[in-house]
Amino acid sequence: MIYGIIVIGDSMNIMDAIKKALDMNGNLSSGIKDNIYDLVKIMHEKMPDVDLTNLKNRLATIQFKKINKFLSKDVSMYSNVDNILYFNNEKLNEGYDAKHVLMFEILDIASSTDYKKGFSQEGRFEALNIGYTEILANFLVGNEGEKTLYQQQAIETNLISIIVGSDLMRKAYFTNDTEILIGGFRAAGVSV
Repeated sequence: MIYGIIVIGDSMNIMDAIKKALDMNGNLSSGIKDNIYDLVKIMHEKMPDVDLTNLKNRLATIQFKKINKFLSKDVSMYSNVDNILYFNNEKLNEGYDAKHVLMFEILDIASSTDYKKGFSQEGRFEALNIGYTEILANFLVGNEGEKTLYQQQAIETNLISIIVGSDLMRKAYFTNDTEILIGGFRAAGVSV
């Protein structure tokens, strides 16, 4: 039975489907597939109400590519339009927690459509979306790196989630419904 983003039923079915999707993906090494599966398992155990169907579909064809520091200053970057996850290995080796970075990107993938990531819409709420993804990644796997990805955005997003409500933000994020977020702002008396 599906209710909003809550999926009730045999939770192993989705994990079996994710395993099969990863196994069928010829673009990824077995080590990367194992790392992704382990992180998705953590996500599913800690957030069993999140529908992972979109993530499963994207993992079946996702590609990983290297990007250099001249093209991107970020450690990683997910292109939802192309379904390609870019990693800047030079930046990653500067003290970032690879497990945290990959979990951040898995969340980004799970909350993406071809034209939208989470509740970010046409650049609107992009920093809030990044901050929320960072909060979720910290919740799921922590961060043992010397450097953090988006600490400032996470702090600001945490304050906003107190105003809007964390349940509402989570629902807006995983359903790609910016209107839910805007409704939460309005209910709190904030004009957007």
